[in-house]
Amino acid sequence: MFTGPFLFHSRVALLNVVDVLFFVPSLTLLTRALVSGDRKLLLDPWLAPLYAFLGWTLLTMLWAEDVNASRTVRAVVQVVILVGMLRWLHLYYRNTLKLSLANGAMTAMVVLAVIMVSYYTIQPLDSPLFSEPASLIFNLPQPGPLISTMGLVAPSFILLAQALDEGFTPKGARRGAGALVGFTFLVAVQPHTGIMLLVMALGWVLLRLGQRLLAALAGAVALYLALDFEVLRQAQMYFSHPIFGNGFSQEGGDSLLEGIPEGLRVLPHPNNILLAVIHSTGLIGLVLFLAAWAVPAWNLPDSDQKHREGAVFLVSLLPGLLTMLSAGAYLLVPFHPSWMCLWLPLGLMLASLSARDTRLPPLR
Repeated sequence: MFTGPFLFHSRVALLNVVDVLFFVPSLTLLTRALVSGDRKLLLDPWLAPLYAFLGWTLLTMLWAEDVNASRTVRAVVQVVILVGMLRWLHLYYRNTLKLSLANGAMTAMVVLAVIMVSYYTIQPLDSPLFSEPASLIFNLPQPGPLISTMGLVAPSFILLAQALDEGFTPKGARRGAGALVGFTFLVAVQPHTGIMLLVMALGWVLLRLGQRLLAALAGAVALYLALDFEVLRQAQMYFSHPIFGNGFSQEGGDSLLEGIPEGLRVLPHPNNILLAVIHSTGLIGLVLFLAAWAVPAWNLPDSDQKHREGAVFLVSLLPGLLTMLSAGAYLLVPFHPSWMCLWLPLGLMLASLSARDTRLPPLR
């Protein structure tokens, strides 16, 4: 998942590989777990807002134009599998899951280092990454700034959290070096968003050092950098049907569809996930979308020990949502680099809420 966008020229090939390596085995394991009685993996009350949003999105396709129902249903099934599988792994193999996240992120950083060295041996050092076509070694693809940015949020912040957890140790140094590669790539490929994510990283470090006020200030600066005010000034065009939305149409990376009496009108995609949600699913969808993140976040443990232990599962949540305010080109499509901003952070947060029930010994 972390390396796929930088290894496959074909999105179809990427989907097939991820299905074979993750979604099909996960569906098998989840089915077995549910049959065995672990129904809370998928029936926990904190999952209700997510299911409500996914269900409402499917319902809006009834009045949408140019619907691709099979693709959307496949995406919904994959989201549910991802959430359920992460919860299963956290419940039974928490340390293995943390190690797997780190290994996957570090593998992605090795690929990024190869890409940067390959690209800048051909192009000037002051040119943004992927701004000009270049023949990369090993015939690696050039996914472009938007996809690269979305695909790197979770790996970079996961390594940052683990580097802080490990401290001044060889393992911590390796994790820190990997995070540095990720943030360097982010700044090189899309400077504005990359700097915003760097500020978020600084805010996380300050929070871990107990500087809550400075961390909040860094978060406010990151929010300011994440907002595209030119798009916000034209936000009214995405409120044509504010309550129920225009319906969830086939998603494209650069446009949204709106039904008008004369036929269809093509709107430029705002690259803002909230405006895209309002356009497609209305204010009802927006409330459900926000609740899917806010409701489980409200239930997170607040003790320092739990906060540190669960950092790797929570660290990419806010950076991912902020990135989707300026790079939110996709909402609900089968596995895509945007999942590293949207569905993986949500899945990791929901996983952190899965725990075995504590059974007290019987009183004598």
